[in-house]
Amino acid sequence: RAIHPRTKSTRFSALTDNILQSMQGWLLGDFSKIVQGHYEIIYLILPVVVLAYVYAHRFTVLGMGEDMATSLGVNYLVTSAIGLMLVAITVSVTVIAVGAIPFVGLVVPNLVALYYGDNLARTLPAVALSGATLLLVCDIAGRLLIYPFEVPIGLTSACVGGVLFLILIVRRAQ
Repeated sequence: RAIHPRTKSTRFSALTDNILQSMQGWLLGDFSKIVQGHYEIIYLILPVVVLAYVYAHRFTVLGMGEDMATSLGVNYLVTSAIGLMLVAITVSVTVIAVGAIPFVGLVVPNLVALYYGDNLARTLPAVALSGATLLLVCDIAGRLLIYPFEVPIGLTSACVGGVLFLILIVRRAQ
């Protein structure tokens, strides 16, 4: 199987500059690089979370469909654009800080919605706490799995999230 020449040069540059592990951190999320001076960008998420909570009721109404949201007085296009902007900012800041961490945004909100319902204003704190708990458990497991080495949190969360996602799919199919 041939590798694209640009990919070869990127890997070679990363290898010669001793940043191959940092490049892999973008592909698999990793908390090992999070030290003072490298996490402050996450503070950008705080106002975004406040805005998401302010708009939570409107996002719940948006989930009912365009016709229902319009009839309830919510501007569908503007509110969905605001929601997409808030999600894009949150995801981009998180990926810049720690890399890609799969399945957290897919599995956790669905599990919380199954338990608490679809009211976003009520479930948003539970989603945040559940996602943080899942990441903490995955990070601890990744640090203990092959001690004294560390498995990236992206890999452990992909394994745990993949299993949980399959359980959700099988459960819905029944």
